[in-house]
Amino acid sequence: MDEAGVDGALIVQPINHMFDHSLVTSVLKKYPSKFIGCCLANPADDGSGIKQLEHLIVQEKYRAVRFNPNLWPSGQKMTNEVGRSLFAKAGELGAPVGIMVMKGISSYIQEIEELCTDYPATTVIFDHMAFCKPPT
Repeated sequence: MDEAGVDGALIVQPINHMFDHSLVTSVLKKYPSKFIGCCLANPADDGSGIKQLEHLIVQEKYRAVRFNPNLWPSGQKMTNEVGRSLFAKAGELGAPVGIMVMKGISSYIQEIEELCTDYPATTVIFDHMAFCKPPT
């Protein structure tokens, strides 16, 4: 990073580590002035992800959270009770929600609009430019 003149970077929790944030957390602690972290929202039906989100933002100093709609339980949407609680908590904590819409934004736009309407204090970022494909 120094050789390239890069002052800092965002580290997003890798999907292959799922909700075990220990690797990214260790890097954030070792290099607090170089990196900021984006944790992965855990949409488990039991609501355990809400406490985990608060812990990661408040205690471990993550600054954003990624919503991956493909991680919601089968048949569930980001607008379910847990999703709404996670989204509201992120806004309450001042953490933007990055939404990873790998199947394209049109598949999720109704859910996103509903969450943004109901929780206007929560900032939203579309990861990877919402996978929009420019015309050829």
